[in-house]
Amino acid sequence: MSFIPPAEARSLGLKLILVGGLAFLLWIPAMLIYALVWDRSTRADTVTTEIVERAGGRQTISGPIILVPADIDTGRTDKNGDAIRRAATVVFTPKRLDIAAEARTAKRARSIYEASVYDADIVMTGRFEIGDPPAAEGPVALRWDQARLAVKFGSADHLKGVRDTIRLAINARPAHAAFEPGIKTAPADDASGAQTAPGVSAPLALKSPPAAFDFELSLPLSGGGGLFFSPVGEETVARVAADWPDPGFEGAYLPDDRDITRDGFDAEWRVPYLARAIPRSFFADWGLSALAGNAFGVEFVAATSPYKSVNRALKYALMFLGIVFLTFFLFEATMGGRAHPAQYILLGATQVIFYLLVLALSEHMGFGPAFFLTASATVILSGWYAATVFHSKMRGLIAFAAFSGAYGLIYLLMKSEDYALLIGSVTAFAALAVTMIVTRNLDWYGGRKPSDGAAAPG
Repeated sequence: MSFIPPAEARSLGLKLILVGGLAFLLWIPAMLIYALVWDRSTRADTVTTEIVERAGGRQTISGPIILVPADIDTGRTDKNGDAIRRAATVVFTPKRLDIAAEARTAKRARSIYEASVYDADIVMTGRFEIGDPPAAEGPVALRWDQARLAVKFGSADHLKGVRDTIRLAINARPAHAAFEPGIKTAPADDASGAQTAPGVSAPLALKSPPAAFDFELSLPLSGGGGLFFSPVGEETVARVAADWPDPGFEGAYLPDDRDITRDGFDAEWRVPYLARAIPRSFFADWGLSALAGNAFGVEFVAATSPYKSVNRALKYALMFLGIVFLTFFLFEATMGGRAHPAQYILLGATQVIFYLLVLALSEHMGFGPAFFLTASATVILSGWYAATVFHSKMRGLIAFAAFSGAYGLIYLLMKSEDYALLIGSVTAFAALAVTMIVTRNLDWYGGRKPSDGAAAPG
């Protein structure tokens, strides 16, 4: 039986060590591509944020609420004997709040980057049953004739998303409210001067004591990226529907019911009083800025991101470089033929450039087509190169099949976030097992281990 001469076997052993070293060396440029992916991803996020902000921003709506100026008796008197009072603003939340939002989404592009924007018709209905003001160190006198109805926004810049007149109805009758930008409040401490919160407000003169009333507020709003609401009602029910097939439900509460199809989604949240962590009434400077802290809603996220997919695959770049090199090495160890280290480098460089091409093409044609085109070209080139190096079409076909399987696994890693570690671990174990099985009869110190009945080499 033929065997590999000792010198050649030792040469293969040294070659295996060299091949492993080359894989590590080529892993360095793969990590440089990882840095490039991060840079491109950061650039995409920056452009996306600019598009979203110009469309109105990632909207967070807190309201409606009632703000009433108040005077708090401190229990002290001045030098003239007059009572010292300090100004404050008391916030009252609705007894019941029902939110219905219908959003129509679209994509806006700048250069090669895209962002999701939307036009939403928001209708908020409910009922105010105003109770006692919050406790203070002294009696609180409320100026009901100066009360205002307000809706707080995430920031002043997001007011640009209000695309039409805000309409208010009280007890089913149009209120003809004159909404103004900004929510002015008086501090409940010794600081002087009014404070302004982002949002809109309108006069809502009430009798003293105020009677309960129903309301309906129509808010036509544009934005981008996401739409969120704060559960300001003692009982809050919110229903959001949109023509976006890939919603991401985020915030302090997940929807109680959801229905997601290819044509869009429909989700509903129900938040009771005890779960909202907001008192029925509070001083504006105490809790107005915290209303959005327990907001909930939906992100209009992209279903796939080429940057995330390429990043995920690059984490396993060393393993796949090893698989490609092992394929060439096994040809040498079991089928004869020799491959120069320079040829290993050229083959490995092809695999590294594969990630670069996928990144570049996916920004223009989408991840799926970019991967198929680049993987096909890389596998064909690598198979042809193997056939040329080893002067065998059969070995080229075997290499083609092996590389096709490897790139199929890469695709699974890029597409599967939850199972990427499992797939990568199983693949690494399988590659090692195949190498051990194929080279099990190779005597790395001498020649092949003689089979039963065959004479050992003398």
